[in-house]
Amino acid sequence: MNKPSTAWLYSLALIVAVSFGTPSAIAQSASRPPARILVGFSPGGTLDVVTRALADQLHEPLNRTVVVENKPGAGGKIAVDALRAAPADGSVAMLCPDFLQSIYPFVFNKLNYAAQRDILPASTVVEFPMALAVPATSPIKTFAEYAQWVRAHPEHANFGHAASGGPTHFLGLQIAKVIGTPLQDVPFQGAAPMIVNLVGGNVAAGSSTVGDFAQHHNAGKLRVLAVTSAQRSPLLPDVPTFGELGRKELTAVGVLAICLPPGTPAVVVSEWSTAIRKAVATEQFARKIRTLGFVETASSPAEARARFGEMRAFWEPVVKASGFKAD
Repeated sequence: MNKPSTAWLYSLALIVAVSFGTPSAIAQSASRPPARILVGFSPGGTLDVVTRALADQLHEPLNRTVVVENKPGAGGKIAVDALRAAPADGSVAMLCPDFLQSIYPFVFNKLNYAAQRDILPASTVVEFPMALAVPATSPIKTFAEYAQWVRAHPEHANFGHAASGGPTHFLGLQIAKVIGTPLQDVPFQGAAPMIVNLVGGNVAAGSSTVGDFAQHHNAGKLRVLAVTSAQRSPLLPDVPTFGELGRKELTAVGVLAICLPPGTPAVVVSEWSTAIRKAVATEQFARKIRTLGFVETASSPAEARARFGEMRAFWEPVVKASGFKAD
């Protein structure tokens, strides 16, 4: 009998590995091409950092390489276009901020996607609280003092935020409603320039995420008055929640989820959801996102859809009451 060739034995080993799910690099590369996670914002930003931290932990539970692809522009809508055009086979996913479903449908007269149909959440990933801050040079020390100051100085009562039509914009408008005095919003091109102007005293107050404000508050460069989460942030343990101050209508967080293209089979959605829950549960992922002030919150697909629905129910009346339109 002829001795089997090395190539024949290699081919047989590969067939066995693929058939029985042996987690070898050879079997992975032969059976599953890399998966992509789209990010609708620039590299290096907070959402990009979260996505890359997640992708690093998804290789093993998905049994495939996972890469991040940035498609910035139009507040995330360009990435949604790419997701809608992607094959519904689990090879392409997207990091979706809840505002794509909870806010955008009410601020744009025309959207390039159907919010409930074209964004299919597989699992939530993280939640992040927002906050209200004033310059460190401001005499205002508490939210009650801020409310009094706004009522006494309405002509100077403005607030900075990262972008018109986003959650920090509408948080400021909701704060104005609670206080009972209009606030003039001052939009910036991102959180970084807004914080520079807030620290410099060029705006009277600012709204952003806790992660954006924390290091500046702790360094004494600005003063965070309250946070929107249900519990105090570990990054700002000395700062009360709006709920503690009796302002539960200001309790709101942002939610990031992994979404799949419309029409993706339930079994594929479930596979991604299970993998995300395993990835989010790793200490490596938790350690990375907690430095941003985020909280890990993996879920089932049904729970993710429900969470997006809750955020939509929260923001819809706020946005409609403001009358703001982005187009």
